[in-house]
Amino acid sequence: MITERQQQILNLIVSLYAKEHTPVGSNALLEQIKASSATIRNDMKVLENLGLIQKEHTSSGRVPSISGYKYFIENVLRLEEFTQNDLFEIMSAFDGEFYRLSDLFERASEILSSLTGLTSFVLNVPQSEQVLQSFELVTLDNHSILTVMGLATGEIRTNQFVLPKSMSEQDLQIFTHLIKERLVGKKVLEVHYALRTEIPQIVQRYFKVTTDVLRLFDTVFADLLTEKLTSSGREHVFEFATDNLSELYKILSDDARMAQEIRALTNTEEMRSVVIDNVSYFANLTLISQKFVIPYRGLGTLTVIGPVEQDYQKTLSRLDLLAKVLSMKLMDYYRYLDGNHYEIS
Repeated sequence: MITERQQQILNLIVSLYAKEHTPVGSNALLEQIKASSATIRNDMKVLENLGLIQKEHTSSGRVPSISGYKYFIENVLRLEEFTQNDLFEIMSAFDGEFYRLSDLFERASEILSSLTGLTSFVLNVPQSEQVLQSFELVTLDNHSILTVMGLATGEIRTNQFVLPKSMSEQDLQIFTHLIKERLVGKKVLEVHYALRTEIPQIVQRYFKVTTDVLRLFDTVFADLLTEKLTSSGREHVFEFATDNLSELYKILSDDARMAQEIRALTNTEEMRSVVIDNVSYFANLTLISQKFVIPYRGLGTLTVIGPVEQDYQKTLSRLDLLAKVLSMKLMDYYRYLDGNHYEIS
């Protein structure tokens, strides 16, 4: 526990260091702290002993420590009230019509990276919770097949492959019928489970040679559980990252791994998550996530990666505002997609 004055001092050190990036001395706090310079120095010493601030070797001033930032985020931080100019800036950046969910997510990631100067990511509803809403199979030529799967969020997955020689046109019709009858309308996780339990038994009833058919099921649904990650400004993270650069580059180049990290970070009931890492490949970096409403479908996730020494109030406030605007744009998108007019309560 720290006193009210000590908390005020910590708040000011965090705020001033975020703006000026120079160590903060007691004299810089005199105008806003109603106490003598000696009293402020004593309180700063207490905060230093608690590990909430630390001394820079090149200056007599103090800077926030990782523990200090964590304390500030968990106990002090409050989001700023957004202005009309802030709202106008983000709404203007979303100008235009969006006919694909991927286009909306790409624009959101670009706006987020531009607003914060950080590396940004956008994730849809968790893949396991998505619903397979439609399935179509298109014959391209005598050998090539294209499958088109629509998820309930509006995301489209396509897959092109070569038709097994053992399968006839009638077999393809049966194959398509089984998918529409047995798998469409189910959650992706349920589809994955059915492919391992129910489908092999059903295939034996309809096909004489089951090996190629089961392999075709695996081919068609191979990446259905894989998350699609939208990002922008990946290069920004290397402007302030100093440790484990090769490992950091590897994970940032691997969408599946990066999506897993974000899911692990946001695997709570909280709408907002802040993780300051000082151990793994994200050493001395902060991952900040904000969930946003995907109307009538679930929750998506906005994430930024930035330095530990940043203006958290500013970053979190902009994340919060973008999440609200993105949900509004998604409401418009689903009106277009579904042809329905939802009432907004």
